[in-house]
Amino acid sequence: MYLLAADIGGTNGRFGLMEYDPSSYKSGNINYLSSKQITLKCANYPNMASMLKDCCAQLQVTPDYACLAIAGPIENGEAFMTNLNWRFTSKELCAAVGFKGLHLINDFAAHAFAVPFQKDDEFFVLHKGKTNDHCPILIMGPGTGFGMAQLVPNDGKWKVISTEGGHASFAPTNDKELDIKRVLLKQQKHVSVENILSGNGLVNLYKALATLAGVTPKNYSPADVSGKGMANEDPICRDAVLTFCDVLGEVAGDKALSTGARAGIVITGGITAKLLDMIPQSNFIERYKNKGPLVDYVSDISIRVVLNDKAALVGSAAWLIHNTPELQA
Repeated sequence: MYLLAADIGGTNGRFGLMEYDPSSYKSGNINYLSSKQITLKCANYPNMASMLKDCCAQLQVTPDYACLAIAGPIENGEAFMTNLNWRFTSKELCAAVGFKGLHLINDFAAHAFAVPFQKDDEFFVLHKGKTNDHCPILIMGPGTGFGMAQLVPNDGKWKVISTEGGHASFAPTNDKELDIKRVLLKQQKHVSVENILSGNGLVNLYKALATLAGVTPKNYSPADVSGKGMANEDPICRDAVLTFCDVLGEVAGDKALSTGARAGIVITGGITAKLLDMIPQSNFIERYKNKGPLVDYVSDISIRVVLNDKAALVGSAAWLIHNTPELQA
């Protein structure tokens, strides 16, 4: 039979087709990788059903079951994608396309669920530590926003607990960061972690640092800030990137303490993997361990960065297989 895994954001929908044999579930020899992948532009479609129909036409097959990882809230089988103004239910999509079953999950839940099913070489180890297999794994990361979830062991399986940790308040820990927050508070009432640790957060950092330096900020994109910072072409961009890495370390330590993530921290999203060369030049590890009397607690927790940019498709496929009884024959 055929399965469809998808990672659908505000701009693109990425789809992966799998050939699946249910007998592989009992043997434990499951391949979560897609045999064929396509990417479609969301703006080319009026709704989710039309995009799925075109996807199936291009793949030349209507898969039996599907799982869509959606960048947006999902409640009782109904999803709403704010940027596209798309609202749909799993039942409606099954009827429209012809699936036997379809799951809708949050996109960051897919990133979280992918972690146990990825290989060691798909991670970069930032900090070695101990692993307590009875405790949660914390999955977090900056991308378009800042996502955060917990992966909790549950009777030999994994349970994903989605959170909105990115909307927690940004907590400065030095004079420079206090000044950055003061600049941002003149523009908005609340400064969140996501306002710093995201693509737009990089731009926010650059503009705030330029303002503090008495320089008129240029109209840079997130890619401009990171690229010019890493290449050392613009000192303010470089300062923004290093500050970003510092805050990421601080937040990782804070979230580890808040969630008891003694099975490890996994950082996902496209930004961190691209900044791996900058992290050793920053105070990431120092800030991560900057937890007063609990420095030993966080020091024992490992930190890994996901290198696979298709991790959400792996998580979507794994979620579908492990949460659909018909696929576990």
